[in-house]
Amino acid sequence: MSRLPFGPLGDSALVVCVDMQRIFLEPGDWFCPTGLEIVPAIRSLVAARPDRSWFTRFITARTPEAATGTWQRYYRHWTGVTQEAAGADVLDLHEDLAPYAGPGRIFDKWTHDAFDSDGFAAAVAGLQPSALVFCGVETDVCVLASVLSAVDLGYRVIVPREAVASSDMAGHRACLDAVYPRFDQQVELASLDDILAEWTTP
Repeated sequence: MSRLPFGPLGDSALVVCVDMQRIFLEPGDWFCPTGLEIVPAIRSLVAARPDRSWFTRFITARTPEAATGTWQRYYRHWTGVTQEAAGADVLDLHEDLAPYAGPGRIFDKWTHDAFDSDGFAAAVAGLQPSALVFCGVETDVCVLASVLSAVDLGYRVIVPREAVASSDMAGHRACLDAVYPRFDQQVELASLDDILAEWTTP
């Protein structure tokens, strides 16, 4: 009997590690301290199948004026995270995870949603994964936006509870306790151990 609600992951499952970057994991305007706590869990997940692990990076605007629409107001509020203020190096992946992000497995995005990244949606569709396992930060922002797009596109979606985090604990808890369970036929919340146990080895 499977340890996951809808059976084993299948060999073609894909991990999507969302925005585990220095800008969220080092002191600064967007510091998410709990993000550091999930690094070991994510490392164990991507180390299990590095060839099936993709990473997204949230690329901030160079300046507020370089952004479009309401993103300009957003970056006027968050001026400290613009590339002009914070530099581009903070957009790098966390040093413990970067070694697992091989060529062609990093997707840059300028919005919350991984599927807005150039080439990401087409690359996922081309692989036809048996499931998408979303981890990273933040549970209630970029992970949520990406999960909902995956749901709309009809993918099987799994979220490991120990491998998502947010700087807003109320938002994090609300997603795990109420928002994701609202999609109980499309989003599976699972433990990391159960996911790893059900991931068919090649």
